[in-house]
Amino acid sequence: MIKSGDQFIAGRSGGVVGAVLTWRKALAGVAPAHIFQAAGTEHLRVGGVACKVSYIPNDADLAFFPIIGACQPTKLGKPKLGNAMLVNAKLSMQCRISDTSWSVSYVVLPLGNLPGPGDSGSPLVQDGKVVGLLLSLNMHTCKGIAISAEMIEEVAKRKI
Repeated sequence: MIKSGDQFIAGRSGGVVGAVLTWRKALAGVAPAHIFQAAGTEHLRVGGVACKVSYIPNDADLAFFPIIGACQPTKLGKPKLGNAMLVNAKLSMQCRISDTSWSVSYVVLPLGNLPGPGDSGSPLVQDGKVVGLLLSLNMHTCKGIAISAEMIEEVAKRKI
């Protein structure tokens, strides 16, 4: 069953499914668009299932890909200042949301063992709900940027 936090492969690169949500009357995965742009492909493989990116908005680093197969929809929540967890299939680390808006959250990460290549899209979790997905990090300041679940929901509702 494909769910938030699962790793995927796209070309010679990969990332993490940040969320699985209802999109266009079907279930779709959401991940950072920069992964596919860097890999030079719209095709990915997650949980043994082949998928293709169907939508990348112009104003958000998001990619939506319908998933034909068993999925577990993600519970989304509004990010708030304070403790959070960055979680995917291979890592789980405590972090802290230091600032937030309706579109992004700034995350303070622990020193030493930072997320690495392939961790883009990792869900940011508070109170059992995904409140954002990791887009980037600055290794010198140990701070990251996550797109908020509010922005993801906004983009998912658009008529295109």
